[in-house]
Amino acid sequence: MRPLTYASLAVSLLLAGISPIFFKISLSQIKVEGFSLEAVWAFLTNRYALIGFGLYGVSSVLWLIALSELPASLMYPLLNLAYIITVLLAAAYLKEPVHAARWMGIILILLGSLLVGIN
Repeated sequence: MRPLTYASLAVSLLLAGISPIFFKISLSQIKVEGFSLEAVWAFLTNRYALIGFGLYGVSSVLWLIALSELPASLMYPLLNLAYIITVLLAAAYLKEPVHAARWMGIILILLGSLLVGIN
């Protein structure tokens, strides 16, 4: 196992957690109401959406690099760590509230990830 494998996994999870924040910022800037071709085009041409797609694409490539050497039974449960990153960033940068039940869920995800990571 190469150290690059674990670094790829870590960066992949980080970028997968960051990209939804850019998607949310993009969607908040779109002034088109409802679902239409105009709304889709506005989203696809928004710079924040493009950044989000770029980060998600790099995340996917790094994920595949790590998946080539690590067991899927380890990696896919760890994917939940990206959700935690998204929640923390949404609270910090988007000022979204994180209530007690959500914090409990985050703690359970962390505990589950720890148990999955133990050999």
